[in-house]
Amino acid sequence: MNKIDMANFKIADNIKLDADEQELLAGLKGSKSIFSKELSKYYQNIAKSQKNRNKSVSMRISDDDFLRAKAKSIEEGIPYQVLLAGVIHKWLHGKFKEAS
Repeated sequence: MNKIDMANFKIADNIKLDADEQELLAGLKGSKSIFSKELSKYYQNIAKSQKNRNKSVSMRISDDDFLRAKAKSIEEGIPYQVLLAGVIHKWLHGKFKEAS
């Protein structure tokens, strides 16, 4: 099983590291990864698939509901899209509790 060679690991020039990060990087120099290239590629693919999980949805709601969502989102300090997505998510997963 081939190991990834960390001896030539480089950080992009536009990234500034603090002292702790520089020490960590120095420790990596010359070390060998415990991951094979195949295993590393497997985890990279998982990470890439995770960032594509959200879907854009277009929906029609009444003006009154829209204005209430906007007002509630301002009150909560979040965008109305996040508020509506949260309500839908909680309802679909059985965690939505109606006010009494």
